[in-house]
Amino acid sequence: MNYETIELKTKRLVIKKGEKEDFLKVYEYDFSALQNVDDVFKLEKQDKNKIESWFKGGIKKYYSKIKKAHMFDWIIYLNDKAIGNVLTEDEEDKKSINLSFNIHPNYWGKGYMPEALEMIINYLYSLGYDNIICSYLDGNTKAKRTLGKLGFKPYKIEKDFIKSSNGNLTDLYKTILTKEDWFSRTTKINVLKGSL
Repeated sequence: MNYETIELKTKRLVIKKGEKEDFLKVYEYDFSALQNVDDVFKLEKQDKNKIESWFKGGIKKYYSKIKKAHMFDWIIYLNDKAIGNVLTEDEEDKKSINLSFNIHPNYWGKGYMPEALEMIINYLYSLGYDNIICSYLDGNTKAKRTLGKLGFKPYKIEKDFIKSSNGNLTDLYKTILTKEDWFSRTTKINVLKGSL
């Protein structure tokens, strides 16, 4: 399989490889503080050095490492502005892939992420994957709602997965979208009227 992060387009969005500056824009805020876990929601700036460390050696080296690791990493653009990110990573069985996503808070609630994910899901299934797995922490209602709209179903719960910023143990919810479920949801059935 070719793990090249190719360009995809929807009606409003372009989904493609990004530049370091695009990742810095998308990750302007610390997403762990935006997830609303423990009813904590803050627009807390991200440490840019953390993001910049991903790109030691330049963007070409970064995408070369992504490809070698059997991953895809897309930046989502709206009118040439970087607004979100989708990252995938193979599961051990090679027929399933893990997907994670985030979108800058300035673009929440406008349907951009489901639109981008629909295109990416179709692409991943065209490559031969059977299952897409996506996780969210307990309390991350935005991710849960997005995944529900796309047809992801509960798969596993990892109890006490992480300690929240308030010191509470937080569960991780894994969801799954099978190829069969996706195409049965999106395929239109033509109903023909017979004559009596």
